[in-house]
Amino acid sequence: MYNILLADDEGIVTDALQFIIEKNFGGECRVAVAKNGRQAIELAESFKPDIAFLDIQMPGINGLKAMEEIRIQNPRVKTLILTAYDNFDYAKEALRLGAVDYLMKPINRKVIVDRLTGILHTIDKERQKRRDDLLAKEKMEAVVPIIENGFVISLIIQNEYEDSGEQYRRLLNLEEAYGIIMALEWGEGSENGEMGNPVGSGVRAHKYYDRMTELVKVYFKALASSIMGNKIVCVIPSSEEKMEYEDRLRMIEKARNLVKALKQAVGIEFKAGIGSVRPWEAMFDSYQEALNALRHGKRKVTHIDDLIVKGTKEKQRQIMEQMVLKAVLGGMEHDVRQEATVFAGWVLKNEDSRFEEERMQLAEILLLARRQAEEQGGECRGWEEVLRGVLEADNEEELRQRFVAAMVALAKEVVIQNQEPDGIITRARDYMRQNFRKDLALEEVAQSVGISPYYFSKLFKEEAGMNFTEYLTGLRIENAKKLLLNREMSIKEVCVNSGYGNPNYFSRIFKKWTGITPTEFRDGG
Repeated sequence: MYNILLADDEGIVTDALQFIIEKNFGGECRVAVAKNGRQAIELAESFKPDIAFLDIQMPGINGLKAMEEIRIQNPRVKTLILTAYDNFDYAKEALRLGAVDYLMKPINRKVIVDRLTGILHTIDKERQKRRDDLLAKEKMEAVVPIIENGFVISLIIQNEYEDSGEQYRRLLNLEEAYGIIMALEWGEGSENGEMGNPVGSGVRAHKYYDRMTELVKVYFKALASSIMGNKIVCVIPSSEEKMEYEDRLRMIEKARNLVKALKQAVGIEFKAGIGSVRPWEAMFDSYQEALNALRHGKRKVTHIDDLIVKGTKEKQRQIMEQMVLKAVLGGMEHDVRQEATVFAGWVLKNEDSRFEEERMQLAEILLLARRQAEEQGGECRGWEEVLRGVLEADNEEELRQRFVAAMVALAKEVVIQNQEPDGIITRARDYMRQNFRKDLALEEVAQSVGISPYYFSKLFKEEAGMNFTEYLTGLRIENAKKLLLNREMSIKEVCVNSGYGNPNYFSRIFKKWTGITPTEFRDGG
C-alpha cells in the first residue's frame, strides 16, 4: 500500500489526479487531499505520504516551502511539483530541494501514470532494501556475541591471538591498538574474598546473561565473553598505551557503578578485577592480572595497580610470595603462571625500586622456589641457565616473561620428577572409575593427580593409547551393558547410572560405540 498526498488550491486538479490514480492503481494507493501548503504540512504529519504532488503556486505557504517542511519530518517522501508556468528556475529550485520531478499543467494522464509507475517501482526497491538491511542487521545482532566471545577467548588463551585475533578485530571494526581485561565474578555473598556458591549462582546468572552484557555496554565500550563458570571476561579497547592515574580512577568508579547495577538486576553479589593496558598480543597478561585482582582484592572493584597499597605493601608481598610458592609445589601450570605473573607485575610496578633491585627480588623468590622444588624431588635441570636468563634480562617485560617461564618449569619438575607417568595414569583411571557417573571433566581428573590439564591430556593419550573422552565413554558404555542385563531397570535409569543425563544422547553414543541401540542390546542384539 502507498500513501499519496495531493495539494493544490484548484479542486479540479486534485479531482483529476485522484481519478487517474484510483482508476489506474486501484486499491494499491490511499489518497489524501489538501487545499493549500499549510494543510499539506499538517496532513503529512499524520498521513505520512510515500508520494506528494504539490502545486508551486498555492496561497500562503507555496509548494516549495511546503516540500521543505514535509521532507524534514519525512525525508523518504517522493515529491512531484505541479506548475502551470514553463519556468525552469522553479524546476531547478524544486529539484535542488529534493523533488524527484516536476509536471506541467494541464495534467496529462499518460505522463502521470508513467511517472507514478516508475516512482512506485523505486519505492518497492527501497522497501525491499530496508527489509534486507534489517534482516542482515538482525542476523548480525545474533552473530556479534559469538564473534565477541571468540575474540575474547583468543586473547585470554596464551599464544592463541596470533592465529585468529586479527581476523576478529577486522570483523568487529576494532581500530584501537591496546586493550584492558576486566573480569566480572558473582556469587552468593563472599568470604575471605571468595564468592560463595559459584556453581549455583553461575547457573542462575545464565538467564540474566543478555541483561548483564547490556549493562556492561552501558558503562563501557566493551566486548564480552560468554559465561565461564561464575565469571564473564570483558575486553575494553584502548587507544592509549598507558592509563593515567585520573583515567584509572574514572574506570574504577564506572566499574563500581556497574557492579551495583548488576546486583540490582540479578540479585546476587558481583566483584570486578581489572588488569593493565596491554597490546592485543599480550592480553593474556592483562587477563591474569584481572583474575589476581579478583583473588587478592578485598573490595568490590580492584585494579591490579591498587594491589600496591601504602602501609600494607610488605604484607601484600608476603601473601603473594606464599601464593606463588604454593602454586609451584602444587604443580598446576595454569595456577603457577597466574600467580607468577601477578607477583612479577607487583614487583615491577613498585615505584620505590630500581630495575636492578626488581631483578634481584625476582631472583630471590626463584631461588626459594627452586629449593622447595628440590625438596619435593624435582631435579631442576638446566637451572644455571634459567637463573642466568633472569639475571641478564635487559628490560622489565623480558624479566617478567623469563621469571614466569622459570616458575612454570619448576612446577613441571615437581610433578614429573616426583611421580612416574604410569603411576599418574593409574591413579587417574582409578579416579575416573569411581566418578564416571557424574559430569566428569578432564580438568577435574588432572587436578586429582596434581598436574596441568595440558600435560595430563598428552600423557594420558600416550600411556592409555586413547584420549580422555574415549576412555571415559568406554567406562560408561561397559557399565551400561552390565546394567542393561537387569530388566527391572528402565533405559532411563541405565542412562543416569552410566553418567548421561539425556536418554536420546545416551542411545546415540551407545549405538555409535556398540553398533546397536540399548533396547536391541537388552533384547539380545
